[in-house]
Amino acid sequence: MLMMFWIFLVVDLVTVGIFYAVYGKKWEYAEGMLMGVHIPQSAADSEEVKALMAAYRKRSSRFYLWNCIACVLICALNFWYISIFMIVWSVWLVELCAGAIALPCVTHRKLYDLKMERGWIGCGGSRILAADTKTSAQSGKMGASPWWHMVCLGLVLMPCILPDVRKYLAETEDGWIYLFSGVLISILFFALQMIFRRMGNKVYSEDGQINLEMNRMQKSAWAWALLGGDVVNVAAWLFIAAYMDGREWIGSGVLTIYIILQSIPPLFIIAAFVYIGRRKKHLLARNEKPLYIDDDVYWKNGWYSNPNDKRLIVQDWMCSWNYTSNMARPAAKVAAAIGLSFLVIGLPVLCAMMLKIDFTPIELHVGTEQVQITSGYSDVELDYEDILGVQILNELPEDDYRRVNGSADQRMLIGKFRGKETGKCRMYLYIGYEPVLELKTQDGPVYVNSRIDGEVRAWYDKISGRTESLLLEEGS
Repeated sequence: MLMMFWIFLVVDLVTVGIFYAVYGKKWEYAEGMLMGVHIPQSAADSEEVKALMAAYRKRSSRFYLWNCIACVLICALNFWYISIFMIVWSVWLVELCAGAIALPCVTHRKLYDLKMERGWIGCGGSRILAADTKTSAQSGKMGASPWWHMVCLGLVLMPCILPDVRKYLAETEDGWIYLFSGVLISILFFALQMIFRRMGNKVYSEDGQINLEMNRMQKSAWAWALLGGDVVNVAAWLFIAAYMDGREWIGSGVLTIYIILQSIPPLFIIAAFVYIGRRKKHLLARNEKPLYIDDDVYWKNGWYSNPNDKRLIVQDWMCSWNYTSNMARPAAKVAAAIGLSFLVIGLPVLCAMMLKIDFTPIELHVGTEQVQITSGYSDVELDYEDILGVQILNELPEDDYRRVNGSADQRMLIGKFRGKETGKCRMYLYIGYEPVLELKTQDGPVYVNSRIDGEVRAWYDKISGRTESLLLEEGS
């Protein structure tokens, strides 16, 4: 639990820092804009705008400070109930995301309304739209071909022809997780590269060469970042597939290397963000004919909605590294509806499931025809003829167990597990309580215990009596 505490704490603090860097420092006037609103420098220097920015800075600093304190307190819940911790943490994450976006959006709308009220027309020479036919003609032609990801997908599927890999996939459950992850990442990167490549080129300058360089740089950076990440994804899958053999066991060292490799693709994305930001600043510095597009009317609500723009994905006003969708397009509305549905419906359901896991007791019911074990995660029903043996163990057999599905924390082990020596098994155990009842089946042993003294012995007597009676009936 201590390791989990530190992992979540570090990730949470880094997340708050990233949000602050992207959304919390938008008060600087740059490229003819302030808070994403095109206004002249004289307007940005006015007292009313300065007062608006000062209020935004104060609210923003207070918001991020309180979220840093909150994430430390919330991570401490990890030492209590995991379900309570995860629910509070999920609510906090939603609050952080919503607040981090709402703060600049509200100020953005206030500044836009002020612009319209004062009649500010933006920077000198700004226009509602601009076209560069030479640059536009190159849309969909810049960057490496996305079809290289299909080669990566083929390499991911290639080990499936090997007998040992097929056997591992057929007889284990975790193998499909690795294969599915490899396939999903390749398809996801392919789709992202298709979107970035087909995205309409943006006009930055009256100099067409600058426009070509800017768009080519950004699309090439994204293409190579996604392709590099996919290559590492393939390497991670091929590495772990090489250890799928007849023993049906992958060691902790192999898993560690696999996890490290799969952690590298996000670093390619971060590197692309940094590279694009630096190169963009360098290229714009030598832009002698800047072109400002005053499209504030399409951003006035905080999101982009332009029915005259055929693009689905556009650069976000809050962060030039980020991209958002054109809400005037049906596909964007559908995607937003799906995401909102998951948040409104899926999150409460997930929270209810986590509470059920933590607060539903493990129980064993001895019936006339079968044994039923119930818990907050999954249940198991065993007919007496399927029970090959039953015994009481002083403790769980010493082995290197790995959770396949279910829950494993400092209080309970519930679900399907795999041991290096034991193989497949199911556990319904309270941590720190002995003895343990072992029910042997063709699909591996089932381990269950109780927090009530003597209950395991009572279960054993009833089950062994039933199985002995069944054997006598079959013998007669």
